[in-house]
Amino acid sequence: MKGRVIAFLGPSESGKTTLIEKILSLFNGKLKNQKKEPTYSLKTYGITIENIPFYFIDTPGDENFIGEILWAITISDLGVLVVDSTAPLKYHIYRIFELAKKNLLPLVIFVNKIEAEKTQWAQTICDLQDMLEILQVPVIYGFNTNQPLFLVDLVTKQAVKERGAKLEFEPYPPQLEGKIQTLYEQLVEVSAEAKNEFIEKYLETGSLTQDEILEGIKANLESMRMCPIFIGSAETGLGITYFVKRILDFYPKRNFPNLDLNSYAYLFKTHYDPYAGKLSFARILKGSIKSERVIRTSQGKEEKYTQIFIPKGDSLEAVKEVGEGEVIVFAKVEALKTGDTISEEPLSSGLPVPEMPNPMYTLALHPETRADEDKISGALLKLQEEDPSLIIYRHEETRELLISGLGNMHIEKTLEKLREKYGVKVRTSLPTVPYRETIKKPVQAVIYRHKKQTGGRGQFAEVHFNIFPLERGKGFEFIETLTGMNVPRNYVPAVEKGVREALEKGILAGFPVVDVKVQFYDGKSHEVDSSDLAFKIAAFHCLKKALEQAHPILLEPYVELEIFVPDESVGDVIGDLNSRRGRVLNLEKEKKITKIKAQAPMSEVLEYVLTLNGLTGGRGYFLSKFSHYEEVPPHISEKIIALSKTQSSEG
Repeated sequence: MKGRVIAFLGPSESGKTTLIEKILSLFNGKLKNQKKEPTYSLKTYGITIENIPFYFIDTPGDENFIGEILWAITISDLGVLVVDSTAPLKYHIYRIFELAKKNLLPLVIFVNKIEAEKTQWAQTICDLQDMLEILQVPVIYGFNTNQPLFLVDLVTKQAVKERGAKLEFEPYPPQLEGKIQTLYEQLVEVSAEAKNEFIEKYLETGSLTQDEILEGIKANLESMRMCPIFIGSAETGLGITYFVKRILDFYPKRNFPNLDLNSYAYLFKTHYDPYAGKLSFARILKGSIKSERVIRTSQGKEEKYTQIFIPKGDSLEAVKEVGEGEVIVFAKVEALKTGDTISEEPLSSGLPVPEMPNPMYTLALHPETRADEDKISGALLKLQEEDPSLIIYRHEETRELLISGLGNMHIEKTLEKLREKYGVKVRTSLPTVPYRETIKKPVQAVIYRHKKQTGGRGQFAEVHFNIFPLERGKGFEFIETLTGMNVPRNYVPAVEKGVREALEKGILAGFPVVDVKVQFYDGKSHEVDSSDLAFKIAAFHCLKKALEQAHPILLEPYVELEIFVPDESVGDVIGDLNSRRGRVLNLEKEKKITKIKAQAPMSEVLEYVLTLNGLTGGRGYFLSKFSHYEEVPPHISEKIIALSKTQSSEG
């Protein structure tokens, strides 16, 4: 491909943005915005190096924004894992490594801040080799022999001098020969294992040429057998020119799914700019795309567009044509959506969309004013377009507007954007737990007569019910077993309707009633005063009367959890689950991580992600889904009922 895309990955404060900006400044990239801010969503930078268009994608460094990282991994050729050598390794490094491996993204490692006062870069390299189960081999190393740190290129076995965007090489001090030779042999041996002919040559001669070493590194990188390690300082620029030059030497080829089209692109980011409007970022995977055409999507939509842009530095530049491998930006093309495959030709299918991580934290949103209520739907739609890992919906039963994300910070930053970018203010609360009510014992021969006389035509209906508890999860069953002509059959639908309305709000705390069977077996009617309405009212009250006699109870929803935690946190997590009335079903070991399968009441895990972060140092995450309903323990049931009555009286 003509264009090349590199994702810069790593924990917060590892120096990803600084590294990108240093490369841009060294190679004449244009930067307009020098303001340093934490990265919470993808940002794409463009630069041309040695006549090759490069696009650098800066990614967030927090677990809350894994969804953003997945989009970057999906469309990049290479990942640069930036590691802070002044701090202990963070779990985020392992998580990114696993995501890259799963998605077949080749990785190189850049150990940063090697000139900082607290650097432990040599130890960092050792720790990385313990943490990540892959060959990690330095291609450059640093030495300090009573003078400032200098770098030695292990490919050429020469000291490196960086002169701006150019490299010079010179001999290193002879006293370093032993250490450098050991590192060099390690690099040559790993490079030789990439190809059979290299292995044969290495076994015969004990060496490879520089070109063969670089070719071996490239082959190992493409097969994800090896992570080359670079060291340097994004702040001072040490090692940056060498890093870029070597990346050019062994830049890997990544294979993307092929479609039977002359040209197509994959849309990986939507951004709403206050001035430019909707911006859609895509990578062209085949062919080229020109301005003033019609674009078609894998969702079956099409739309005309005029201008197209490419990232230049941290800005956009209008162009007439964008080539294969490059990043193209469309402005104000409403048909485009993140995850779309796009082409000028009709598409019958699209490329796979990355599976977004499961939301772990949900809040209910309450617009502060009527104006906020009017604006919130459109604003949330745009936020969800910008970040597909958000889930926003209105709960069918509680009617609450809910937003689900990966954690507190994910939701917090989204609501901050909602307020500052779209002018919508909201209050938040934990979601209402959808409790249920049911009965524990059958009741026979419950009779209710509805009789009303108001001068004109009256109302009369009498119904006789038997009610029975059903198995958990069976819902509701209505049967009619009338005999004789006491009640004309045409009133049966009205009776069922009355029963269903009565089930919508139970007698304990106003929650829906489930797992009940109602038998309508007899009743009485009047030739003049009976009507559908009369029978509906009678059925409604008869059911309420029956519920009072049938030992009503509260049910609560349980969720099924799959919790992924480091081995050393298992005991703490299980102890916490027990305190939440949870049940551990089983444990499964997966490398250095343990998967805990458990069930727990939904009410006990509404803020579980916050606790799990504390118990695991931010290294745990979980998947959850609805499991079933169970009876609420009496002492908790009393509190729920009391709270419901208080809220009803206040309302």
